[in-house]
Amino acid sequence: MITITDVAEGILNGYSYQQYFRLQSWLGSELLAEDIPAVNASEELDATLRVPERLTFEVPVVADAVSWVPTSFSSPLGAYGQRITAQIGLGVGSGAIEWMNRGVFLLESAETAGNSISVEAVGLLQLVDEAELATEYQPKASATLKTILRAMVEPGITIDFDSAPTDRTAPTGITWSDSRLDNVYSVLDAWPAQARITENGHLDVTAVPSDPTTVDVVFDFTDGTGGTAMEYNTSITRDGAFNSVVAKGQYPDTAGAKAGQEIIATSYDTDPDSPYRYGGPFSPYLVPFGYESPLMTTLAKVQEAGNTRLRTLRLKASRTVQITCVPHPALQLGDAVSVTSIRLGLDGEVGRIQAMTLPYSPEGGAMQVTVRLTRVG
Repeated sequence: MITITDVAEGILNGYSYQQYFRLQSWLGSELLAEDIPAVNASEELDATLRVPERLTFEVPVVADAVSWVPTSFSSPLGAYGQRITAQIGLGVGSGAIEWMNRGVFLLESAETAGNSISVEAVGLLQLVDEAELATEYQPKASATLKTILRAMVEPGITIDFDSAPTDRTAPTGITWSDSRLDNVYSVLDAWPAQARITENGHLDVTAVPSDPTTVDVVFDFTDGTGGTAMEYNTSITRDGAFNSVVAKGQYPDTAGAKAGQEIIATSYDTDPDSPYRYGGPFSPYLVPFGYESPLMTTLAKVQEAGNTRLRTLRLKASRTVQITCVPHPALQLGDAVSVTSIRLGLDGEVGRIQAMTLPYSPEGGAMQVTVRLTRVG
């Protein structure tokens, strides 16, 4: 969750408050517009997408006698490298506003129709996704996972490795993709690690979190009188469920007689509380998920990556709750939250935010949040 003051947190735990927003346009280090006269601004986040962030808003063709139609490379709503910084403000009493950064977005398109301009901006990973390599990437012999990520991402986006797992040397002789973003996700999967664009526009690389518990919860969604949620919907599916992961790596060229040989490790779901546990009622058979990467060069690394992937798969097939609620501008993807619903029979069930739609103004209505629960009730 975005860091906020105790006063703001107390207000957001209630049911109503005053919310504001402002959008700025930057081209490099030049501020093109300090406060875009935007309306109907909304942020959409989905952890399953290659570029998870999307911001949409509308701007009048003319506002305060100024035309906002992009007519030059340096127009605030131009799509020539312009970046939109988004902030949401919270009224904290006595006319004071506490501002919080929501993110930095790459302006993707601006379509003028009638008296309005419809603008779409996307997460900064779009820069990496569209910058395919002219030739196959070949890292230096001494390259590590960190240096490969830097080569794929910087200088367009600054990477923060403060909370990353221990670095290690990457094996040689690997065939890499000409897609920068494919290479980024290959490194993260094999490490294993995860990465997200922060609200300040940096790529933060961290260890893959374990299943959340009550001590990790940053917000409680509850129904009933005085609750924080207005409506719940839920779904559950067998699709995407597995009770094991068969992970495959490859011994590096420096492994002597083993060089190039396949490394195989099987991770079984042995959690007694898991509905997909191996040997349980989910299936009488081994239901494996195949995963392989030549970046995994030891049995320990193959086993670690398999265990991490198994945990992720279990969440993907778990119970999903869609929540309609008062907007909470400090929540982010991956935040651990609890869900209480008398109608759905949920009593403080813990999960992580998988997707959300956040309106930036009261006119945008309620917030939509998708939570994947750690357990299936």
